[in-house]
Amino acid sequence: MSDIESFGRKLGDFAHGLLAGQDGEGGVTNELRNEETLRALYQKFNDNDLDGASALLTDDYEGVDVPSGEVVRGPAGWKQRQAANRIPLPDARTTIQSLVVKGDFAVAEVVNEGTHTAPFPLPGGGEHPPTGKRIRGLSCELYEFRDGRIAKGTLYYDFLTVATQLGLKF
Repeated sequence: MSDIESFGRKLGDFAHGLLAGQDGEGGVTNELRNEETLRALYQKFNDNDLDGASALLTDDYEGVDVPSGEVVRGPAGWKQRQAANRIPLPDARTTIQSLVVKGDFAVAEVVNEGTHTAPFPLPGGGEHPPTGKRIRGLSCELYEFRDGRIAKGTLYYDFLTVATQLGLKF
């Protein structure tokens, strides 16, 4: 990282801290803590540390996958779903495009990417054979926090773009 990039990052962190404010005890606000938790969740997913990621969820976590209608419960349910998601795309990565945190709520626009190297499960059953293609899809994810941990996640994503990249015909 160049000196200019380093300075820019430090300046941005400083400004973010000023805008976010501090709580009465000199610690970070709930919003800053929640942002750090969500960023840690994505990083742990990218590192394939599903145990570490699931530890950031409340025991009664609820995850709603809007396009598929699937609902997962608890850290174990989240971990099982993410492990299944990684099978067809073992190098899966999520990159935050934009993130807004207000109180105990967050909205993240993310890019999900990976290489399709194993059968891809299809909605309604069946599988699509590996293509070796790089898949890239966008999603909007809504989160609710409780005591610095993620209590609920609602995911909206563009499956049509992913299906087209897989070569699925409609």
